[in-house]
Amino acid sequence: MRAISAFRNSSSFTLSIVFTSLLMIGVVFITYFLIISNDDLLIRESEAAINADIRGFNSLYRAAGSKAVEKALNDRIAENGNDFFYHLKNDKNKFITGNMLFWPSDGTQSIKNGMISLKIGDAASKEYDVMAKIMVLTNGHQLLIGRNIDDIEIIQWVGRTFGWIMILILCLISATSIWVAYYVVNRINIISEKADDIISTGKLTERLPVDSNWDDLSKLTMALNKMLDQFEYSVEGIKSVSDNIAHDLRTPLARLKTHIEVMPEGDDKYALLKESDNLLSIFNSLLRIADIESERKTSAFAQHNMKKILEDVIDLYSPIIEDNKIHLTLTINLKNEALYCDKDLIFQAFANVLDNAIKFNQVGGHIIVTLDNATLGQQKQMVFSVLDSGPGVTPSAFEKLTQRFYRADSSRSKSGNGLGLALVLAIVNLHKGTIGFIDKPLATSSGLGCEIVLPQRG
Repeated sequence: MRAISAFRNSSSFTLSIVFTSLLMIGVVFITYFLIISNDDLLIRESEAAINADIRGFNSLYRAAGSKAVEKALNDRIAENGNDFFYHLKNDKNKFITGNMLFWPSDGTQSIKNGMISLKIGDAASKEYDVMAKIMVLTNGHQLLIGRNIDDIEIIQWVGRTFGWIMILILCLISATSIWVAYYVVNRINIISEKADDIISTGKLTERLPVDSNWDDLSKLTMALNKMLDQFEYSVEGIKSVSDNIAHDLRTPLARLKTHIEVMPEGDDKYALLKESDNLLSIFNSLLRIADIESERKTSAFAQHNMKKILEDVIDLYSPIIEDNKIHLTLTINLKNEALYCDKDLIFQAFANVLDNAIKFNQVGGHIIVTLDNATLGQQKQMVFSVLDSGPGVTPSAFEKLTQRFYRADSSRSKSGNGLGLALVLAIVNLHKGTIGFIDKPLATSSGLGCEIVLPQRG
């Protein structure tokens, strides 16, 4: 079971998408700013200032003549903090006035709209980037007006660099938020799947995975593991009490049975013997389950032929099947008949499942027994199933069928102690398999199916 089957169902992932979308809107605005910056908006402002200067000098020339222009230029040059450059020459290319002593060559780089790009050095060997424009007066004089754009270029560089850095930061934040959401969803799914596995298998010795101790989910996982520790301790204590009781009472019951056997013949004697046998059977089953659940009983594991084991089980129950006029269909379709297992325990598990199908079936009923191979991913498996046409149980009771002493209402009139499927579950868990139940497997109004899946080696 996955707690979050799709990322769109995760609130944290949805929040990260919203957060990322907002950040991407910020990226769009910054990109727009970069486009404006690269579109030389500030350069165009300098161009407008040069053109305004040209219009001013042109108006001054028409109103007062070239001498007034020369005087105005000298006044401008004398101003502190002036970032404009001027060069006025006559029609003979003779320098008249200005703070730029050379005239640009014919190969000077042209920008646009009549603007040219220059590099001007001063006495301190410092170079300035200058954009300039040349105006021609009616008397043949030419005036070059330039403006230092070093500061503007620095502003442009800072703007572009800051913009790209901000875009990179926003993209990293977006990627981080999505990664955090993915990490949270993935961790929740891992914890959920492991918890579901512990619940479904009943293996309280298992623990939720903890791969770090810095995040809140890891702290929550450690708290849940402590809770599982307490559950395991409590359950083991209860099991230990029941197992000890079963062990301690088995010997007195055996002695009691011995004393009953020497009693005079009669109905009372047979009734007492039957009850003592039933009690001994219960205690033996409890001890057998406890022994299997301890997972120490693996010394008898070997490769065994499952087809032969199942056929032996069918042969054992054939007389009972015939007496009850039950129609049994056996299907064995195995490509690989070998299973690494405890032969006696698997025989017991198959026998218990088949015994239930016979016991809770009706006269003239049907039972279908199948044994087949299956593959889940890379894992090869052996599937054993028994389907019957008996009264069945409600699906809500499936989880209780493997509990100790549980008996459905419909089975109260039948003999038994409610430990048969509990023993089957213990055997299946020992073999790292799974057990499941199917409601109305034969497409009738009732019936129950039991399916055991066991992993194969090789």
